[in-house]
Amino acid sequence: MNFRGIEICCPSCRGDLRELVSAFQCQACARSYPVDGGIPDLRVFPDPYIKPDADRYKGLALAAKFGEMNFEGLIDYYYSITAAVPAHHARQYKRGLMAGLARAQAAVAGWPAGEALLDVGCGTAPLLVAAAPKFKTLVGVDISFRWLTVGRKRLLEAGLDVPLICACAEALPFPGPAFDRVAGESVVETLEDQSRAMRECCRVLRPGGRIFLSTPNRFSLGPDPHIGVWMGGWLPESWIAEMARRQGAVPPKRRLLSPRSLGKLLRRAGFHAVRTTLPDIPEAQRAQFGSATRRLIDLYRTLRALPVTSTALRWIGPLLHCEAEKGY
Repeated sequence: MNFRGIEICCPSCRGDLRELVSAFQCQACARSYPVDGGIPDLRVFPDPYIKPDADRYKGLALAAKFGEMNFEGLIDYYYSITAAVPAHHARQYKRGLMAGLARAQAAVAGWPAGEALLDVGCGTAPLLVAAAPKFKTLVGVDISFRWLTVGRKRLLEAGLDVPLICACAEALPFPGPAFDRVAGESVVETLEDQSRAMRECCRVLRPGGRIFLSTPNRFSLGPDPHIGVWMGGWLPESWIAEMARRQGAVPPKRRLLSPRSLGKLLRRAGFHAVRTTLPDIPEAQRAQFGSATRRLIDLYRTLRALPVTSTALRWIGPLLHCEAEKGY
């Protein structure tokens, strides 16, 4: 089935889909998938943080605010109706979301132009906006319907009409190789089955296509990406879960990766020429932090630029960028 210029299929059996009223149905296994607000829900399992009905309710509530709120306003509104996220975490997450476009622009700056990009775990779509000038076709996939709704607002404000699909990275709804680049920004650490998801990314890439991943470094000495505690990746996950509960938050569901484990994951999925680097921190992202954190960012930049310290920093820096290639 052709969905807005891209061929999609049943994520369960890869059978052909047909369009019904407000739904798609697989002609092979007869499974039905709802379509809300122009976003098909092709998930084979739900977002681990929220039940499907609640996810749909919040997504539709956000869509109802499109006419009266901008992108930033929608983020504030979402956290106002989400009691599971404490206020200080909401501020931390919003800071990351607002800096997302600058971070994505820095990431894609060196990419060559291509035909088709798939953004897996696209969230609020900053990478899709940043990469739009480089690709003729863009598609965003995320397991969260509510965040796709917020992402649609970001895309509309950027003047972009990009197809968004609610789906699992472990069961991508594409019948075969359709993309020359797959990207996943801060998503691989959250996946239920990282190995299966990376094999799926490899499957939908054309021969010679490339994957780009950004992910928090497990051995970072900096603040934990989910609860803010320093050196969180060094601590047992049971400790992190208990700290989150004491802060009034839901314990994060994740598996943080190191440079070595990230490379091993990609090679086992069928990729080669794996290259892991340390990204710069864009000024627009730096500006979101207080003076103490900005000084630490400046120190990171200095150490990153020095050959003697950049190699060591790769093992303890806050974020990893990784690229790899699918063979012919």
